[in-house]
Amino acid sequence: MLSREENELLTRVEGDAPMGRIMRGHWLPACLSEELPEADGDPVRVRLLGEDLVAFRDSKGRVGLLGEQCIHRKASLFFGRNEDCGLRCLYHGWKYGVDGMVQETPTEARAGIAGRLKHKSYPVHEAAGFIWTYMGDEENAPPFTAPVFGGEDTTHVSIVKIIVNCNWAQILEGAIDSSHSSLLHSSDMVPTKIDGAKATDQSWYRPSNDTSPRIQVERTGYGFKYAAIRRPFENEETHDYIRTTLFIAP
Repeated sequence: MLSREENELLTRVEGDAPMGRIMRGHWLPACLSEELPEADGDPVRVRLLGEDLVAFRDSKGRVGLLGEQCIHRKASLFFGRNEDCGLRCLYHGWKYGVDGMVQETPTEARAGIAGRLKHKSYPVHEAAGFIWTYMGDEENAPPFTAPVFGGEDTTHVSIVKIIVNCNWAQILEGAIDSSHSSLLHSSDMVPTKIDGAKATDQSWYRPSNDTSPRIQVERTGYGFKYAAIRRPFENEETHDYIRTTLFIAP
């Protein structure tokens, strides 16, 4: 059981919080590629590590990740016009490139602002169905490496995005805990004696009702993976039922 102070240290990621600094040292998924399906499409809101951001795909297909508020009068760039290789603020027309550089300031055209001011922006990399970003010190940014689940270009990847009102540790703890599935999910992942694990229109059947799996862990360069090994209904002496789980830092 964590104390209140330990829980705060673990779960707070905003600003200069220690856990936030750790997370900023990694490439993080910002949004799904499918949320930015076309060039000059609508921007999307992104909230990461306590920061409100917007992502957009410009006329050339490049992705930008900027602070949500325009640096001129703080209007939301979520309502901006995505046009001609930049995101234009709806209020006074200040326009930003994917690198955050101010491209145009039509209401202050003679002030020489364009090309000199830069909005908050973060580098991005698109891979395995995600837009990834690095929010730490750019001088010490690690090179981007494709996620282990991405596979080859021909690999089929299925992605589900769910918004959950909890802190990161709460959802991660449930996501990587294989043993609880035998109990909490026993009604929708029904254990039954059939020919292997089969998907049906009603349920996902499991060939085991073992509630106490053996755990074998392998540390990896991206985090770890482990196998939850259970006794199956059939051929218990020679076979195992194995459920694998990945954890990709952070």
